[in-house]
Amino acid sequence: MIIKSASTNLFFLLCVFGVFSFQERVLSQEPFVPTENNTDSQTDQSIYQLPIIFLQSVVIRDRDNLIPLLPDIKQLGDFKYELMPGSLSSFYLTQARSEEPTYKLVQELNSDAYKISDGSLLIEYVDGVSTAVIANDYTLKLILDFPSVRTASFQSENFSGLAELVLALMHDERINSVTLDLIDPSVGPR
Repeated sequence: MIIKSASTNLFFLLCVFGVFSFQERVLSQEPFVPTENNTDSQTDQSIYQLPIIFLQSVVIRDRDNLIPLLPDIKQLGDFKYELMPGSLSSFYLTQARSEEPTYKLVQELNSDAYKISDGSLLIEYVDGVSTAVIANDYTLKLILDFPSVRTASFQSENFSGLAELVLALMHDERINSVTLDLIDPSVGPR
């Protein structure tokens, strides 16, 4: 009788411990707050957040390493940059070449590393959609189309309305995803 009572008490204690352990795991998770974009799923990761684009930055591709490094001029691969216009922008104005794209410094969310953007976007589109129509509708220039994976690279006109453009594209039913095409100078020349 004493053994049976002890085993019942042990079973009861194990059950209580299991319930508390389960409850602690469930309650320690981040609360799910439904929004218009994630009402059906807690793990919906389809919303792309645009990286931080330093709109005041000046970035120049310096393949021949002609631009000297100064306190406000930094190097990233074969690019020279400054966060705020200064010495580099003065050099750029005197050496401006119209065929060079405009670059900006970019920092992805949750990262300390800088990357470079020329304002181009990678757009994954729905099967049967014309990339020429997308380009026309959003005043984009089609750079490359990869029809086998329904993805195309488009060039935007400038950086000033890029966030609004990405938001509009993401709400277009013809488009599955939109990401900023980034240059990672640590990988090497492109």
